[in-house]
Amino acid sequence: MGSNAAPRPPRTMRVLDVLAGLLAAGVLAVGIVLMLAEIAAPAVLAAAGLGPAQGPGPVTVVAHLSVGIIGEIVVRVRGRWPAVVRAIVDCVIIAAAVTVLAVTWW
Repeated sequence: MGSNAAPRPPRTMRVLDVLAGLLAAGVLAVGIVLMLAEIAAPAVLAAAGLGPAQGPGPVTVVAHLSVGIIGEIVVRVRGRWPAVVRAIVDCVIIAAAVTVLAVTWW
């Protein structure tokens, strides 16, 4: 590490960064799977002889995709933000991801 290298952020900040990044990516991945299920479920289940079916619903899909996409964008651009702003944004991403998962899955 050279003398001009930026100091490492505190451990708490790194934990928040990792948790926010994991939750944003996970919610985005679930959103993509749900979008595919929303599109394919009616046709696939009907073709399999299981009768009419619906996907997870557009609200669920949009909620997951929105939180995941916005979270990933913020995760990519937050690197040079002040530590306080980064911590607040990380907490907002974590809260949004947990809220979407809690509301749409329970």
